Parts: sequence; C-alpha cells; structure tokens
Amino acid sequence: MKKNMSAKMIKKSIDSYPGGICFSALDGRVILVNEKMNQLVLELTGHTILNAKAAWEELTNFANNGKAEKLTQSWLPKDTDKVNGSTHQQLFFRFSDSSVWRFELRFLDSNTVQVEAAEITELYRLSEELYENTIRLQEMQKRQKTLLDSIVEVNLNKEILAAKMHIHDELGHCLLATTKAITEDSLAENTDVLRESWNSTIRDFFNIPTVWTVPDSSLQSELMQVAELIGCKVVFLGEQPKSRKALQLLYAAVREALTNAVRHADATELTVKIEQDEKSYHIEISDNGSVSVSNITEGNGLSALRQRLEQEGASLKVLCDNSVSLIVSIPFDLDEIQKGGRK
Repeated sequence: MKKNMSAKMIKKSIDSYPGGICFSALDGRVILVNEKMNQLVLELTGHTILNAKAAWEELTNFANNGKAEKLTQSWLPKDTDKVNGSTHQQLFFRFSDSSVWRFELRFLDSNTVQVEAAEITELYRLSEELYENTIRLQEMQKRQKTLLDSIVEVNLNKEILAAKMHIHDELGHCLLATTKAITEDSLAENTDVLRESWNSTIRDFFNIPTVWTVPDSSLQSELMQVAELIGCKVVFLGEQPKSRKALQLLYAAVREALTNAVRHADATELTVKIEQDEKSYHIEISDNGSVSVSNITEGNGLSALRQRLEQEGASLKVLCDNSVSLIVSIPFDLDEIQKGGRK
C-alpha cells in the first residue's frame, strides 16, 4: 500500500512539472513519463510515448505536419552547438500557438536515458535576433573594410597628384634660379643655395608615394573625418608638434596605424600618446583591437612610413605584445638635421 502511495505521489509530482520529462532504459522502455511530454509528443507524432528510443527517432526525422514545424539550429551560439554529440542531442520545434520547445536527450548513466522538453520561446526570439544582428554586423564590417580600402586609395592618389604638382613648381623654381645665376654670372656665389634647393627637390621627387602635401589646416580634420567614417575614434594625449614637418610625420604615422588597426584588428579606438624631452617628441600609437599579435611582417605601408621617417631624421619601432604599437621619435630640429646631414 505504501509503495503504491509513493509511486502515485511521484507521478503526481512529475506531472506538475511545467516541462516535459521522460526516463527510459537504453532500449527505449519507458520508466517514467509525465503528461506534458505525452501531450507534446502526441501533437508531433500522433501518439504518446510508447518507446522513448522510437519516439526520439520520429522526432529526429520529423516532417512538418501543420501542427508544428522543426526549426533549424543556425541561430544557436557556436558553444551551444558543440554539445550536440552522442550523449547530448537537441531538437527544436515551433508549435501552432507560436511557442518554441527544445527537446533534449541525455544519457544519465549506462542504463538510463532522459528526454526533457522545455519551452524556450523568448530565448529563441532573442537568439534569432542576435544571430541576424551578427550576420548584419559581419556584412557591415566587410563593406567598412572595402570602403576603407577605397578611401585610402583615393586619398593616396590625391596626395600623389598634389605632390607631383608641388615638385613641378619646385623644379620650375630651381630651373629659373639656376638660369638666372648663369645669366647674371653669379653661379659661384649661389652654389650652396642652388645645391640645397636641387637636393631638396630631388629628395621630394623620390618620396612622392609617401609625401604628405595636405595643407596644415586640413591635417587633423581630414584624418578625423576618415576615422569617423570607418568607425574608429582617434584620441590624442599630450601636446602635438607645432612645426609643419613634425606634424606631417606624426599624421603620416597615425594614418598608417589607423588603416592597419581597422583592417587587421577590428579596432574602434586609436590612442596617440605624445611626450617630449629636450630634443624629441616621443609618440606611442596603440589601438583597442581584438586580434592578438605576437609578431608582424611589415608591408608596403609600414615600410614606406619607416623610409620616410628615417629620411627626415625621425625613427620608427613596431612593438608586438598581444597588440601592435608604433613608437615614433621625431626630433625638434628636423630642418637643421637635414641641412647638416646632406651638405
């Protein structure tokens, strides 16, 4: 009598469970099943659970019957999807009342199998939205990188054209000054000035791909516009250089770092920390990119930047410690270094 009473109480208790639950032997013989599980399986298969193993196979091969539809699992997070192995299997169904249920099979031990059904309507809705948003963000990121490549190419072509025009003017000035010196028989006394003018013009000619020729007032504004357009904020810490040449070098380095940070590290913020001592500006450019980096191979952009900096008397170091940082050192007396080193 007590045994029967205990069994009835267990059955009543499990029937009060809001989800579906079924315990069976390995061969599918039902040990215990509640009313909710039988109701759900009845709507899906047309009968209650007679054999748990056979019922699970029917659910696995389920075809839409007008009362419910089987859902794909493309919206599931990757970590969740990995648990679908031989000891843990999941199926998802949406019923005619729009409720979504997850059926889960687990092997509890070597003799017992558990099949559980739980309503996940709200979780499904949120997960589906998250999946769709992730797809949209991935597409936006692809378009953003394509746009970045286009912006870089357009700006580079614009700068090369401006540099060519500038050098054309400088060549004209040098030719006129030289012709005048020869005509007026003053070539000997103007040799040093003419030589420096020609050297400077020839040096700029070789540096056309890396020369920054945008006017002073546009240096920061154009960079900020590009940064905003590609979704990466640039934060300056410290006082920026006052001389035009030092600013040119600083912004050339920031532009290259910005391009690499967004393209290769998915960064959303670039930090430019500027310090100075008695002789030089010391600049560290870092980003908040999510990609871990232990070493880096310099491409055309960094190589060209390094070449330009070194030709102007500055220097560049690339640090890789999980993320990439550019360390730039720019002397105060750039003009004096150039004159002293190239006479």
